[in-house]
Amino acid sequence: FSLAFLVILAGCEKESGPVLGGTITLSSQLQGSESYYLYGFHYGNAEMYPYPQQGETLPDIINEPFPPSDGSDDPSQPGFNTPARVNGFALVGEFPSLDDANAFFRDYTAVEEGLIFETPSDTVKLYQVWLQQTSTGNYVKMVIRDIQYLEAESGEAYNEVILEYTFSPEGSSEFSCGCN
Repeated sequence: FSLAFLVILAGCEKESGPVLGGTITLSSQLQGSESYYLYGFHYGNAEMYPYPQQGETLPDIINEPFPPSDGSDDPSQPGFNTPARVNGFALVGEFPSLDDANAFFRDYTAVEEGLIFETPSDTVKLYQVWLQQTSTGNYVKMVIRDIQYLEAESGEAYNEVILEYTFSPEGSSEFSCGCN
């Protein structure tokens, strides 16, 4: 009887699939000493990868900063780019508070028709909700939770974008993973 119970338990294990949501931090800080790179995120593997690097997995999203639009000495502004240079980003909402942005993010369950996805994004700001269509045709919704402006030991300014995301694999335009 005990052996039969163990066999049933083993047979009920769920196959693991991609991580369908979480929180990530994307930094615009350049890494390296001879050749420079950024770390980007790959949704299907739920891992950070350097870009550009030869022989590595190409990330789906990087934080590629925009220079200040007014020509001032202010730090660069955060912006998204996709190293594959196809598909891209669509802004679907801007909100005055994180609570409002989270409510919209939670209730946004399907990609709407007629969106135009740009590569790269426009400047990323607090409490925005973005959609990304990856190079493989998958959709990701993202809410911008925090943006930090920092300075490296070298004195170079950089920024970090903290975002929550939900990934919809296999080309589905619905966000029904229950990770909200």
